[in-house]
Amino acid sequence: MTNDKGTFGEYTASTRWPIIIQNAIDDLSKHQETEKSNGTKFEQGEVIKKELKEFRQEIIDRVPLRPFTEEEIKIANVPLSFNEYLKKHPEVNWGAVEWLFSEVYLYRRVNVLFQRQCEWAKFDIFNRLKQSTFESSFYGVVELALRYENLLPQLREMKQNPGNEIDDILKVLFKEFIEISLWGNATDLSLLTNATLEDIKSIQGAKARAASESKIVVNDTEKAWEVLTKARADANSREIRVDFVLDNSGFELYADLMLAAFLLQSGLATKCIFHAKDIPYMVSDVMLKDFDILVHDLRDREFFPSGEPSTKESRALDLFAGEMEKFVSSGKIEFREDSFWTTELDYWNLDANETKYHGSILHKDLQKSNLVIFKGDLNYRKLTGDRKWPRTTKWETAIGPLATNGITSLSLRTCKADVQVALPEGLDAKLSQEWEKENPGRGSWWCCSGKWAVICFCSGIHK
Repeated sequence: MTNDKGTFGEYTASTRWPIIIQNAIDDLSKHQETEKSNGTKFEQGEVIKKELKEFRQEIIDRVPLRPFTEEEIKIANVPLSFNEYLKKHPEVNWGAVEWLFSEVYLYRRVNVLFQRQCEWAKFDIFNRLKQSTFESSFYGVVELALRYENLLPQLREMKQNPGNEIDDILKVLFKEFIEISLWGNATDLSLLTNATLEDIKSIQGAKARAASESKIVVNDTEKAWEVLTKARADANSREIRVDFVLDNSGFELYADLMLAAFLLQSGLATKCIFHAKDIPYMVSDVMLKDFDILVHDLRDREFFPSGEPSTKESRALDLFAGEMEKFVSSGKIEFREDSFWTTELDYWNLDANETKYHGSILHKDLQKSNLVIFKGDLNYRKLTGDRKWPRTTKWETAIGPLATNGITSLSLRTCKADVQVALPEGLDAKLSQEWEKENPGRGSWWCCSGKWAVICFCSGIHK
């Protein structure tokens, strides 16, 4: 709840949300400077800005959360689940409401303001921040593109010549790419320059892996590897499908695409499906348009100034952009969107019995996937229902129906919220004590700091 004392949820509601809305106001003002020649659009922008300021004050004053009007529902395609919740909980206000519900509701309210103004209906208020953040990742983007280019011929050779020694290499590289997707540009990319067995087995390589893995407090990577290699070995398996329920755009999407490219080039997957959001959401979440923007950015030498087209950096960026375009045109990579991902519904609703808000439709589709990768902190919160579980609760317990309803899942999460499960006895106390030394009174916030991560697997099979 947003009034759970001393939690990151309480801090988010009281401090972070007003800042997010103020940043949106400031970004809208900057964009309006480029729209002064369009009088109608400028005036509509002024209306939105005024409404955003009023909305920000609502949050600060902790007023009751109101239902969406019929007009808002129609104009902005607002799922009815929000009003159903508010009908059941008429007493909630910004200072005392479920954190998950109110955070998702917040972004729906912001989207409504833009949808009501025809000149701004397709505008992504968070795009400038998405772009500036990705642009600042220049060195990581280039480094990873170069390493991928160096690795590509060897991946193709491995795919053509499978065997135990090759699988040993692939297994380590699989772990590396999983961690790249997990951590984004915070990861250690040192192993991807050369993919020889000797390099991977070297003391330096082992040390790099151990240092990276030490901050992953739950690590089920091995189980995901077993699922994909078993599918690859199955003679009847014509398609090996991996789904990504996406989190952030920019570098994280870039890292997710790197993982997908590795899976496709190595033969561990034959098709990757990316699930994006249908509205500007959680500031930086991926929308369908963000893939095209990313590919354009990789080719744009003003955005990523890596020298003339003949330089190795430029060639590597162009190569990866071209790879993505080929994967999409051949159907090996596919992007989809669904309003379910931007409702407040947790993923216990990804079930055959949830028929109202696409939960059953998505459930039926995701059952066809060999592995569904849920990216990021919010997806983790939705998987666990954002409940106040004891931190030693089994993962299978915390994800409810998803433990047994036939979806094989892997959660890659850098820890940035209060909810945390699947820890061994004593680890939470140890990490809390460690974090408390530098953050007095907030020891339990170690799992909100982004310094640790989890990789949680579930077969989705009833045991």
